[in-house]
Amino acid sequence: MTVQGLFATEASNLGKSARTRARLMDAAVQLFARDGFEATSVNEIARQAGVVNGTFYVHFRDRDEIAAAVALAIGQNVVRQLDEAMVGIEDAVERSSLATRRFIDLAASQPDWGAALVRAVLTFRDLRDSMIAYLRADLQRGVDQGLFTVAIDDLLIDTFASMTLGALAGRLRGDFGPEAGARVSELQLRMLGVPADRAREVCGRDVPALTLELAPLPKGLAKAG
Repeated sequence: MTVQGLFATEASNLGKSARTRARLMDAAVQLFARDGFEATSVNEIARQAGVVNGTFYVHFRDRDEIAAAVALAIGQNVVRQLDEAMVGIEDAVERSSLATRRFIDLAASQPDWGAALVRAVLTFRDLRDSMIAYLRADLQRGVDQGLFTVAIDDLLIDTFASMTLGALAGRLRGDFGPEAGARVSELQLRMLGVPADRAREVCGRDVPALTLELAPLPKGLAKAG
């Protein structure tokens, strides 16, 4: 069974080697999302991608390397698109609400990617630290603007991030509907000290959806063919 996911779509005009590598990465996304990292084997990834095991090892040393490549690509592209969508928005209350809601909606729009992203954030410290750095900067912005009234420390950041990931996981399971992003964002703003009326008003606004798209793969992840 071959797959045609986001990596394969973006690599469709590249050489054969790059297209094969992309298919392997799409297969890994689907299997990691469905079964988890530990339960996924190289054999299964190769079979899902429609190639033999030897072809897998032409492109990746082992399961850890393909998992790292997938996690890096997922995280970088989600963060990049969220960051681009925030250009020109200075108010930290609005930024916080938009980031949470768009992160959840963007990941939920591609369930395989969304589930893989949740697992990747929990599994790979470098990816988690990179995303937390963006979050810390936005929360500190709110304190500097006098809009957030709490101390920004590791416990607060971990709680904030866990709320976002929990809402996303609930959406992916089907436990929560599209309103989950707005609801958890409002709870986060209240936790940060934003008055109830302001939090409700900001989180009640319509948010234009983003469509997950891939930038060119980072150097070292894509090979010419």
